[in-house]
Amino acid sequence: MTTTFTARIIASHGRHYVARDNSGALWHCIARGKKHEVAVNDCVILTDLGNSGDVTQPQAVIEKIEPRQNLFRRSDQFKDKAIAANVTQVWFVVATEPSFDPELLSRCQVACAAEAIQFTILLNKADLAALLARAEALIAPFQAIGIPVIHTSTLSGQGIDQLRHQIIGQSTVLTGQSGMGKSSLINELVPDAKATIGEISHYLDTGRHTTTTVQAYQQGPATTIIDVPGLQVFGLSHLTDEQILLAFPEFRPHLGDCRFRDCRHDQDPGCALRAAVENGSATDVRLQLLRRLLQDIR
Repeated sequence: MTTTFTARIIASHGRHYVARDNSGALWHCIARGKKHEVAVNDCVILTDLGNSGDVTQPQAVIEKIEPRQNLFRRSDQFKDKAIAANVTQVWFVVATEPSFDPELLSRCQVACAAEAIQFTILLNKADLAALLARAEALIAPFQAIGIPVIHTSTLSGQGIDQLRHQIIGQSTVLTGQSGMGKSSLINELVPDAKATIGEISHYLDTGRHTTTTVQAYQQGPATTIIDVPGLQVFGLSHLTDEQILLAFPEFRPHLGDCRFRDCRHDQDPGCALRAAVENGSATDVRLQLLRRLLQDIR
């Protein structure tokens, strides 16, 4: 007799997934065909495959994805990558060293704005005082448009208690470029992270590839921390012009004020966004980014 039940996806690697059911048991899952775009933190309906071959690693097939609150994802003209579902906040980790890419940070912020996900910057390794001013200057434009910034250090403990408080009752994604100290922050927030990694690797059989695995750590009934591998690119091909425009809070009050309805916000006469830059209420760096994003999807 076929058994069907509900579970939550806690790790993904390629087209292989680990799910945890309501009793806490783990399942090695696959999606049926290519019709499912499964993401970590999805609530799914599974069918038990009957422990095919390994009773220590029960296997199931994903039959259905339950309706989502949102989907944190990235895309380009060739591929759409679902990262995590039902997310309440994304923490983008940067550091005093090595250097980080403000455009990658911006693109992630735009993706979050399109899905109404709270976006926060973590400035890690804040104990490196000699390098702090340079990093703060790079993120100052984000603070100016209202994006929260939290200074953190796993060496001094700065900001860690604040992070522990702010994850309670939330589904939090930690992401950013490699080398920013994200893994150290995960270890501070999730005491048994290394043990969990080993357990999940057993189910995915990807021990040597854990850095490419998105995985969730359950820290309470409503508290989830989702670790995303280091980012190198963040495409936004899945967004519309309107979603991109609305993701820039400094330009939002001026939308619809351009002289021409089809204004490209470049050299068009009477552009309200360019006027916002000229009067100091927005920056040219952000306007140039907006133009690039619109050009990309066109």
